[in-house]
Amino acid sequence: MTRSPDRFFGDLPRGWRLSLRRVRRAFRESSRQVVEASESGERLVARVRLLAMALLAFIQLTPLLELDSVPARVAFHSQEAVVGRALTGSGLAVAILLWLAVRYAYRPWIGLLSIVSDVTLVSAGLAVFFALGRPLTAVNSKVVFEVYFLAIASAGLRYDWRLPVVAASLAVTEYLAILLYATHHWDLASAFEVESGYGAFGWAAQIGRMVVLVGAGLMGTAVALRGHQWRHLSGKDALTGLANRAWFEERLEEEMSRARRSGQPLSVGVVDLDSFREMNSAHGHAGGDLALQTVARRLRQSIRKSDLAARLGGDEFVIVFPETDVAQAVQRLESLRQEVAGLHVQAGRAAFTVTMSVGVASFPADGGEPAEVLAVADARAFEAKRLGKNRVVGPGRGPATSAVTGSIPRGTEPLPS
Repeated sequence: MTRSPDRFFGDLPRGWRLSLRRVRRAFRESSRQVVEASESGERLVARVRLLAMALLAFIQLTPLLELDSVPARVAFHSQEAVVGRALTGSGLAVAILLWLAVRYAYRPWIGLLSIVSDVTLVSAGLAVFFALGRPLTAVNSKVVFEVYFLAIASAGLRYDWRLPVVAASLAVTEYLAILLYATHHWDLASAFEVESGYGAFGWAAQIGRMVVLVGAGLMGTAVALRGHQWRHLSGKDALTGLANRAWFEERLEEEMSRARRSGQPLSVGVVDLDSFREMNSAHGHAGGDLALQTVARRLRQSIRKSDLAARLGGDEFVIVFPETDVAQAVQRLESLRQEVAGLHVQAGRAAFTVTMSVGVASFPADGGEPAEVLAVADARAFEAKRLGKNRVVGPGRGPATSAVTGSIPRGTEPLPS
């Protein structure tokens, strides 16, 4: 008879049980959530990488200033300067390509590709010293080796805990390969007599270096998990449990960017609860909160994993339907409207019903930017209220749909809810 994981956890102290359960939940976490967070982190890392490589490229020009009383011609054409410029140039080219890829053609695997390129560029920088006949510099580098930590740290900024693990594992594997290659092809003891500036080679120190890389990977993993947790909590509306406005706006921009790249439609529905002020007056704020929670729960249950439901504020919600044309979105929201209208909210001894007015817009038909599409959907929600509430208004329904920016023509302002 097999034992469940929870029964195994029951034999451990409470603190260990909680930690192992968090790890297990992290392993079972929805891949889409990780991908969404990773895209935001990857955009940040791409910008930081590009700026850092641009600064390094500028530093490569400092020998021309003759700051160390070395003639510019000698300093600029020295072996170290030539190698440094080659590595920096390669890194800058990779940084530009990755920035362009993240900005205009992001795919989930780009994060992994950028991690591999960052770590491998560091290893290549160490391996170059083999070609220069300086094996001790390759295995005892005082500058290049430390860049591994920057690559591992940047992995933690992506909110995906798997990437720091990959970065640290790859760094240890590649550095171990460099060590084995150096010890197999050179007599490092003799090399120390010729080039003593970098210290003697010792396996104890090298193992210590690799252990520190593993530790950096663990720290990066903890940072990514913690950052992802805070990101999730900060993006949630406390009352309804749906995404809040800030999270929604970031996600809408990412989803629209994805739709623009793929050529697929994207639809947005703005949902306003009808007569919410009267509802609060009749049943108190507790009744109003119950109505919001009831509608939010129904929204969560009705959408796909790829959709996004958020609370914009007050009695207003929004749903994003990726890869969905406006006709399909109108049909789904009409079904949702009917379901909500059939619900009964129990507030103390009283029970009441909730209805909603919905406006639907789509990309690219109603605008090329998130604010434009959202404004059109919001205008159509107001139009639904003006037409009598408890209905869904899409394209071709009323004067509000003619406004590309979502403004309502004069004389058709909505009645107050």
